[in-house]
Amino acid sequence: MKLRSSLIALACLASFGAAHALTPAEIVTARGDGSLKEVRLAGASALRLLVGAYIQADLADASTFDVFFDSTAGSNYRAYSFKTKVVIGTWPVGTPVVIYKRDAGGSAQGVTPLVNADATQTHMLIDGSCTTGTGPSPATDIQKAGFICASTTPALAHAGFSDVEPALLQAVINGGTGLDTSSLDAAGFVQNIFAVGVNKKLYLALQKAQGLVAANATAIDESAAAQPSIPKTFIAGALTGQILGSAASKKGWNLLIPSSVDSNINNKRVNVCRRTPGSGTQAASNVYFANNPCGGSTNQFTPTAGTTSATLAVTGSITTLQNSSTGAVETCLGNVEALADGTGGGYAFGVLGRENNPQAIVNGVPSEKGYRYVKLSGATPSRAALISGEYDFAVEASMQWPKSDASNAPAADILALLTKMRSEMGKAAILQGLDADLQNGLAALPSTVTGAWADLDATTKSFTSHTNRISANSCSFVRMTK
Repeated sequence: MKLRSSLIALACLASFGAAHALTPAEIVTARGDGSLKEVRLAGASALRLLVGAYIQADLADASTFDVFFDSTAGSNYRAYSFKTKVVIGTWPVGTPVVIYKRDAGGSAQGVTPLVNADATQTHMLIDGSCTTGTGPSPATDIQKAGFICASTTPALAHAGFSDVEPALLQAVINGGTGLDTSSLDAAGFVQNIFAVGVNKKLYLALQKAQGLVAANATAIDESAAAQPSIPKTFIAGALTGQILGSAASKKGWNLLIPSSVDSNINNKRVNVCRRTPGSGTQAASNVYFANNPCGGSTNQFTPTAGTTSATLAVTGSITTLQNSSTGAVETCLGNVEALADGTGGGYAFGVLGRENNPQAIVNGVPSEKGYRYVKLSGATPSRAALISGEYDFAVEASMQWPKSDASNAPAADILALLTKMRSEMGKAAILQGLDADLQNGLAALPSTVTGAWADLDATTKSFTSHTNRISANSCSFVRMTK
């Protein structure tokens, strides 16, 4: 009986490392014996899929890869456990690693706590309380969690991500307090593409107004040829308090949609679904539509802040609702789509990272979020249009960590991992292997390739931007650089 028990134990031990990634139980054990390496990242929720995809493709032994969410949706925290398939610093192949990604709080959480060395930041805690998720273990899809871990622990990120350069997030308009970010080792590594989404009722009204569908159409035309356009100046006016809606001012959707399309157009409320200060998406929107903080006191506009409790409605003057996450902006657009009062429904718009798909496939089932992307002044919000120079609503995303003389500087091996990630993660070779939705929102920087852009192979061209701003300066103009 003893021999049989020993053989079973040995068999279980052999399968333990081969059949699973680093499950919660294995992580707790490895943490206890000191073999586990834990790395914490924070900020820029728009980049979370890129982080996960890079870890899966370039760092992890596939048979040891697992995905963790904080909830079914994984809205605030995610983590990836694995054994390394490459040497990183002094970590040999087979080193057990967990990389945590905090999305809660957006880009500001990838900057301010690192400058402050503020240890009150929270991160996911993988422990014995984690439960089984909807995905398999080992994981094959970064969007399907094998485990749900609702617990958090106070800890400071080793590095952060932001949709824009760290200094821009310290502007007052972006929720900053003017902190000096020069203590951070920061650099851009990929371009983030943004777009304006509108709810489907507004999309259809715009299609009718622009002659893209029949006047009696009852459903939107999903074809690219029928994608309607909104002037950039209209969005800028609505975001900065000039497009007011309501019958009294007659300065709202009636500027784009005639009464022949919507007889109640003068009464239609302009519902704005925006992000909270501290969001990189909001910072990019402030730069692009308000020249803020780029223009100083005399050459910029002030975006309307709105509130987190604004009431969405079909009619009335403009309403601006602040949303704490990208998902909440999508929900805001969907909520306006669901409004009805006998006058054709409500209209809303919001700024989103282009990687978000209003018809995404979730767990094998198509979703319908109630919105679609529109052109801006005739330019299609796509990676191809950005690369060609036709579309310019994009900024350089940044990855940063405290410099070596800071008290919270990452240790040598973690620094080796962070440096590897920043130098490789945004290259065309990585982007071309990503989920199709994520590919829509990202483009490799021109600086990641050598030689003339015209001489690049077709695949690299299709994932590498032909245009760029001055590095670490979102206030600069976009120009062709290759």
